[in-house]
Amino acid sequence: MLLRSVKSLTLLCLMLFLMVLTACNNDSKLDFDAFVEKKLTDFLIEENAQIASIAIVNDKLNYQKQFGEFPDGTKPRHDTVYEIASITKTYTGLLLAKAVVDKKVQLDEDIRVYLQGGDYQNLQHLGKPITLRHLATHRSGLPQDFAYTSADIKSGKAFELFSNYSKAKFFEDLAQYQLTSMPGQTFQYSNVGANLTGYILENVYNRPLSTLVAQLITEQSGEEHTRFRLEPSEISKITRGVDRNGKIAPLLSPHSFAEGGLTSNAASIADYMQYLLSTQAEEVLLSRTLLTETSSEHGHAFFWNTYEYHSANPMFYHSGGSIGTSTWLALYPKQKLGIFIATNVSANNTQGKLNDIANAIVEKYEHAKR
Repeated sequence: MLLRSVKSLTLLCLMLFLMVLTACNNDSKLDFDAFVEKKLTDFLIEENAQIASIAIVNDKLNYQKQFGEFPDGTKPRHDTVYEIASITKTYTGLLLAKAVVDKKVQLDEDIRVYLQGGDYQNLQHLGKPITLRHLATHRSGLPQDFAYTSADIKSGKAFELFSNYSKAKFFEDLAQYQLTSMPGQTFQYSNVGANLTGYILENVYNRPLSTLVAQLITEQSGEEHTRFRLEPSEISKITRGVDRNGKIAPLLSPHSFAEGGLTSNAASIADYMQYLLSTQAEEVLLSRTLLTETSSEHGHAFFWNTYEYHSANPMFYHSGGSIGTSTWLALYPKQKLGIFIATNVSANNTQGKLNDIANAIVEKYEHAKR
């Protein structure tokens, strides 16, 4: 009789413990949800933005939330399509890593080996040529853009020039550009370098970049909605945003390439992050290799920015900004954690604010796990 009572008491204690544990977990989840909601709703108000989407993943979690509403009263969904802008460069970097694995290219080879239609004697400085390592770390000496200048941005001519810029004109400008610094010496963010990487990848694989993204990345990751949208029926699905003056912004992605042309949604980027964090594919692991380091904290991998690479919790990150959209993506491979935020506004420091929000949310998430 005593043994039966002890068993009953033990079972009751176990049930109470599980109930308390579940309640604590639920409270922790509710607290985390409330924290995320406040961060992003406050952001929408402060930035006068319409919508925002967030995805957070780890090996056991796929957390997605949408906030705000469009002017017509409809709300964003998990499949709301955004321009991911320069986050495209991380896909370009992964394709470059794949080309290295496939022995299509060598990182430290003179890039002129992979170019067609000219000798490009100008793509060197004092005898030192540009390499793919230089392109992937923005140390080639090539400018940010060929299509327009900062003066064109101020005068309002940049979009017209950009939207009418052709591949033929790109290579014409490339053949004429004179480097003023030694390749590998100075960091200079370069959309030209990212696009040149894309054209080299097309040359060595003899396939369009869009096909390479589909066959070598999104079919592996399971992303259904990450792609270049160029047809009118596809372009119409891309979320339009507002610029720093509150005006409806034109879309850049239909006129972009390896530097910023991809579009996607929170659900597909969640798939992308989970793939990058879970797979042992050689090209994915290689793409996180540190290629250059500017300080003990900051460096660059295959178009990824790195933070505290040698620490217990290194971060790989990239932001994206079109005229009317801002995005942020960060990976913490050792924690198997990823976060993506997108919003349809692009103001003076929107990407920086998304960075701050993401950092705060990751810190809150790590605290909630304890």
